[in-house]
Amino acid sequence: MKTSRLLALLMLASPLAALAQTKPTTPTTAPKPTTTTTTKPTTTTTTTPAGTQQQTEVTEDLDPETGKVIRRTTRTINVPAGTATSPAPAPSSSTVMDAPVGPATDAQVTAFLRKKTVVSTLTTTGLLSAYDLFMQRVRSDRANWTPTNWANAAAIMSSLNDRYQQLRSSFSLDDKLTIRSQQGEFQALRTAKQISTQVSDKL
Repeated sequence: MKTSRLLALLMLASPLAALAQTKPTTPTTAPKPTTTTTTKPTTTTTTTPAGTQQQTEVTEDLDPETGKVIRRTTRTINVPAGTATSPAPAPSSSTVMDAPVGPATDAQVTAFLRKKTVVSTLTTTGLLSAYDLFMQRVRSDRANWTPTNWANAAAIMSSLNDRYQQLRSSFSLDDKLTIRSQQGEFQALRTAKQISTQVSDKL
């Protein structure tokens, strides 16, 4: 009896073992191709509308303390054909006023303030007085100033500002606020003149 049972179990197990050794023939799916899209920059040719021409405008932001250019923005606009383009770096009123300025010499400061001045030896009291004299001169004379005069004034202010940075910790809060207001006033007057000149040049 045991032998017949064993034989029956062997007969059942054989097909199962054979089936287990056979690899399933499931269809393999081919991998999908990876699509790499390379986008080439498209060169767009800007067509200028009929009767117009392109002109580049440059806008510059100035540092109120030093009068130096801290940011320059360029944009291209369409203007009526025949409009004179802005001269390249020719000494136009705007380029002279916008040009970065360096500190003035003691002789220039003396001539501007109409008082013997050696900037490097100015004390806190002397520097406050120099700022006052500077702003009095700007307020009284600016109406007839050329772009060169404004550039010279900016150079004087730059010299005074450099000395202020050296003595800054010695000033009281009130004195610092006074100097800051004078620096801001000069920059506001200079910027107003620049805008006025640019507008009048376009009219």
